[in-house]
Amino acid sequence: MSPPRTHKLLFWLTLAAYSTFFAEVFAGSDMFPFFHTWGIFVVVPLYGLHVLVLLTLIYRFGGRPRLSSLIFAGLLLGLYEAYMTKMLWQPDWGAIITLGNVAVVEISVLVFWWHTWLSFITPVALAEGLLTESRDVLTAFPLRLRRFYGSSKGWLAIALFGAVFQSINSPDPGISLLSGLGTVSVLTLLTALWMRVTHGTRYTLKDLLPEKQGLAIMALWLGGLYIFLGFGIYPERIPAFWPGQAIILGFYALVIALLARSLRISRGMPTPKVERLPSFPTPKALLGIGAVFVPALPLAKWLLGNSVVMLVTIGWLLGGLFGVTSAVWAVRKVSWKQGEDAPAIAQRGEA
Repeated sequence: MSPPRTHKLLFWLTLAAYSTFFAEVFAGSDMFPFFHTWGIFVVVPLYGLHVLVLLTLIYRFGGRPRLSSLIFAGLLLGLYEAYMTKMLWQPDWGAIITLGNVAVVEISVLVFWWHTWLSFITPVALAEGLLTESRDVLTAFPLRLRRFYGSSKGWLAIALFGAVFQSINSPDPGISLLSGLGTVSVLTLLTALWMRVTHGTRYTLKDLLPEKQGLAIMALWLGGLYIFLGFGIYPERIPAFWPGQAIILGFYALVIALLARSLRISRGMPTPKVERLPSFPTPKALLGIGAVFVPALPLAKWLLGNSVVMLVTIGWLLGGLFGVTSAVWAVRKVSWKQGEDAPAIAQRGEA
């Protein structure tokens, strides 16, 4: 069934809100992104447009998501931290290690881990599992990851992780509580509105993505944001072309080539036969997790105190390691030798 435009628009807005929540509220970078002009007109569109454009390209040119494709798309999203925010060159807190004017720790944490997994993969998995009848993203995951994202315990762990991480940037427990109440309420209202407006009609994730005209408009809008933020926010932090910009542009080219490779392999593989769709928590279970997340925010700030800095530092290191490791795994999955053999392997039922 082809969804009406109003349903698509509401889904796009809800997915954008999910992505903004995991990216900004968890980090404490913007604790109230849905309640001020900059957040509504810049931050939410920034994440929503990235996610929708990249996800549409995955379906259009790859046929269906593969984890490697999702990882490479997430890396492209994360690279906005170069020309838009300049954090990959001159982070606000000062770069720990630099190589060719590029902040090494920041690129491993922000690009490889945070934005790939929290800004892209996690909100897409949530939106598909909660708002649609398809399970393309969960099906693309390895078994352990599928079980994690398909269980209430997994989402509870994600919520508690976010509560701990936000506490490092929160000024006090009261602000944390207000942030949780406000942002979770917005997500709950959008989700409830979706369920009410669609009257139980269940679409697939692919059904709800933009068509050619919508994709073109989104791409132009996103390009406008790059120009606006590139020249409007700390333009003096953009380094000379060599080596700072050259490294980032080279990374862009590499990731685009890897994504194209992954999509080509995916397009040549037969659609896997899924006898039973992966499970996913019910809306009530996720609402309960949201109810736990709200008080966990001030509790984490109050209980952990200054020790949260050490915990978050460890989290940064482990997260960066996980992000880099998952990217290496994705590269191996699309390596030229293995990639060429993938369709034949899939036909034998080994992939």
